[in-house]
Amino acid sequence: MLKPGWKAGEFRRPATGPARPVAARLALLLAFAPLAGCKHAAAPLAAADAEAAPVAVTLVAAHEVKAPRVLTLSGSLIGAEEAQVAAGAAGKVVATYVERGSYVKKGAVLARLDARAVSAQAAKATADVESLKAQAAQAQVDCERTDRLFAKGAIAKSDYDKTRTECETSKWSVSSAEAQKTLTTEALRDTEIRAPFSGLVVERTVTAGEYVRVDSPVARLVNVDSLRVEITVPESDIPLVRQGMLINFRAAGEVEGRVYHGKIRYVGPSVRKQSRDAIVEAVFENDAHDLRPGMFVTARLAVGEQSLPAVPAGAVRADGTLRHVYVAVGGRLEDRLVQAGEALGGDVPIVSGLKAGEEVVAELTPDVRDGARVDVRDGARVK
Repeated sequence: MLKPGWKAGEFRRPATGPARPVAARLALLLAFAPLAGCKHAAAPLAAADAEAAPVAVTLVAAHEVKAPRVLTLSGSLIGAEEAQVAAGAAGKVVATYVERGSYVKKGAVLARLDARAVSAQAAKATADVESLKAQAAQAQVDCERTDRLFAKGAIAKSDYDKTRTECETSKWSVSSAEAQKTLTTEALRDTEIRAPFSGLVVERTVTAGEYVRVDSPVARLVNVDSLRVEITVPESDIPLVRQGMLINFRAAGEVEGRVYHGKIRYVGPSVRKQSRDAIVEAVFENDAHDLRPGMFVTARLAVGEQSLPAVPAGAVRADGTLRHVYVAVGGRLEDRLVQAGEALGGDVPIVSGLKAGEEVVAELTPDVRDGARVDVRDGARVK
């Protein structure tokens, strides 16, 4: 049965709602598309505006100052004295008195050997000396008596010569016995192995029960009361270094650590072929034992004066061992890596990385950054 308005043979899809032409739907989508993207596009624009915001700073021009010309050199520490202490006598070790890392004074006992046999020999040598001294004294009395008898013609010349010979022989016998006593006394003393100087025990190589010979190593000892700084100086700077010059140094990696002071004692007489440098040695007192042999150091040696650009201390930013300043270039800030010297009052000389006359930020704030636009405050250029 045909519905009203339908023609014969015509098919129509059932309608679930009001028909919406395709062209109308496309137009509606295109109209709302720009509005959907506005929310995301606004964020980068706001960030760009914030990044472009100028930073209010005070600028100061780097000015020239007279500063010491300083050589920065690297080196290492070695002990002023270092020894592999030998036994000095043969025997069995009965006791040791130090461990690795022990600090000992000069003359302290490091180890002790079995001294029973040597002690008996020393006692015998002492007795021999006393016996021969008594015999020599008696021989001297006999000689004096013989002299008087010979002067009176009471004895023959042959008896007189024999008595005189015995008198002289007794004197030399005493000398020989005293020498033997000295040898045995030294041998007895050598059974106590002592420190030849004050220092730290780096290593102990014997223990109780071992047998040692005269040349057997017992302990390795290094003097840490006085250390030597061994540094290398490039060939071009060697003429500037002289014996007796003062040198300052810190342990390697310590920018703000304690500064130690030494005096150059030795300048190498030749340049090494491979590295084209010379060895320079300085000495210093290490009373507090803060430093140890083998440590690396960074040394500074003043060899004259030079003109350098300088900036206020507040214009330099420390980043570990690095130093930065912010230079105003074309209306923007440039993060400049510089090599700074020792502070002179409130100024810091710049060895490299900055020229005199360049303007830097006088006081660094968290807003100061590389590439930031500069907003120089009214009258905020320091002269």
